[in-house]
Amino acid sequence: MKQAGARLVLGTDTGGVSGGQYFGLGSHIELELLVTRGGLTPMEAILAGTRNSAAALALDRMGSIAAGKNADFLVLDANPLDNISNTRKIDRVYLRGTEVPRAELAKQWRAKNEPQKAQ
Repeated sequence: MKQAGARLVLGTDTGGVSGGQYFGLGSHIELELLVTRGGLTPMEAILAGTRNSAAALALDRMGSIAAGKNADFLVLDANPLDNISNTRKIDRVYLRGTEVPRAELAKQWRAKNEPQKAQ
């Protein structure tokens, strides 16, 4: 497909627990497979998961960082261009320009999902 000039997009349907994975993990795996088995460079895989996917779905306010767009992005601890698996090394998440309080959300999730201790 790449050699034929097709626009490649990320589009996994395995994101839910029913797919045997945690939500979002399938996207990281798909990025890795696009590089290791699909012949894409890390940059081409990242574009497949961001700009190209947004364009394919006509999501004009998503897919890249520019004035007037949503400002949804990740801050990573390592460069994914060096190793596409570095997309998993997430330091911070921003949605519409606001940092997501990941530690607080994780704490709430654990409290909600911990087995109730016997009285």
